[in-house]
Amino acid sequence: MTLRSLGLSALIPALAFAGCTAISGVDSLTFDGGGAGGRGGDASGGGGASDGGDASGGGGASGGGDGSGGGGASGGGGASGGGGGGAACEGESCPVPTGVVLADPTFTELRGDVTVGSVFMDACPEGQVIVGARGQIDDDGDASIHGQIQAQCGSLNLAGTGPYTLTTTPGDLTPNRGSYGSVPWTLQCPENHVVVGFGGRSGAYLDRLALHCAPLLVEGEPPALRVERGPVSSSEEIGGIGGEAFPDTRCGEGEVANLVHVMEDAAITAFGLGCMTVSLAY
Repeated sequence: MTLRSLGLSALIPALAFAGCTAISGVDSLTFDGGGAGGRGGDASGGGGASDGGDASGGGGASGGGDGSGGGGASGGGGASGGGGGGAACEGESCPVPTGVVLADPTFTELRGDVTVGSVFMDACPEGQVIVGARGQIDDDGDASIHGQIQAQCGSLNLAGTGPYTLTTTPGDLTPNRGSYGSVPWTLQCPENHVVVGFGGRSGAYLDRLALHCAPLLVEGEPPALRVERGPVSSSEEIGGIGGEAFPDTRCGEGEVANLVHVMEDAAITAFGLGCMTVSLAY
């Protein structure tokens, strides 16, 4: 076939106690008065439940302060050993993440000749993201161009009970686009990494391609857990050296690729990605 000339360029409750001698089911207590019927201080300092001390004789629920500061429910520093102000989720159980959500699609810039060819936008199935790609180039050495391309998808999974990790498992392939080339190639992100961008060269066609990959990290403490992108690395480059190098092209912060956006005129004339924001599901 004849191709065109190449050159791809909890709320914390207020509790009042009236002679109670035991409390169960409370993770963290904060007191602000002089006890329910006491005369000499609050539950964090020497007054307590009745006449100068609490039910256990000297301070908070069990000895020396409130539930967050110096004796508390555990006798030495609050519900978790010395915080100040109650548990992270305001005295209640923190919500537990159950998975991930992909939302708010965006698109990177197309690299190549956007004036020629049919447009294809091929997304991974729901819950999957791009973890690699494959295709074919021609056998023209340094002048080789990309003639076929499709994305390797992978399922994005939440693992652990705190701390949490995000892992990937192999998934589906998007449709193959293009009908040119005879030399197969494969690019694959490292284990548990996802595609977040690409680099390469382009002109009239997509001459050269590398994928940018990164792990996804669950950062922060409950209830403010968040997903962040880890360090970005680049795969090897596939293709010729025609055209011009284009700027590294990436999804936005907190986004991952889940769609291949190509233009195809037998060979691949332009290439880009669709991206989604990753957050935790509850």
